[in-house]
Amino acid sequence: MVTATTVVWLEEGAAGRFVDIDDCDRLPLIREDSDLQGAIELEVNGVDLLNRVLVDDIITMWVYIASMVNDYMNGLKAMAPLPEQSILVSLKPLPRGQALMSVEGNSWRRASAADAEELLFTLRFAGNEFFDKVEALTGRFWPQARTFLNAGSEFQ
Repeated sequence: MVTATTVVWLEEGAAGRFVDIDDCDRLPLIREDSDLQGAIELEVNGVDLLNRVLVDDIITMWVYIASMVNDYMNGLKAMAPLPEQSILVSLKPLPRGQALMSVEGNSWRRASAADAEELLFTLRFAGNEFFDKVEALTGRFWPQARTFLNAGSEFQ
């Protein structure tokens, strides 16, 4: 089973908390030179590949994941760095319609295989859900990222 969701970091005074993108009715005010912080939570067959520990610029993270999905669909090397960390996410085809998703840091690696269609559907669903919400809350749009994310799918 593959699950994915996006959480954003909302500061509240001196503290803060993660909020599921579905539950956001606002995004934090961010300065011109700042990023929207958040994380993708991705579990593939019981392996926690991405989680809240890997907080990053969530918009750029989804743009990179969309590009990785597009590269995978086009038979290219499918890799995406996390924007602000030394971490690489990759997606590789395996025999019998499977795909291997891996996340690798300097001294660690997590990986899990799943049905390629299920994995791609889950990434696309979560990515579109994220872009839908952020576009509704900000009025900004990411058409190229959506094109890459949805290439060759029913999401087009």
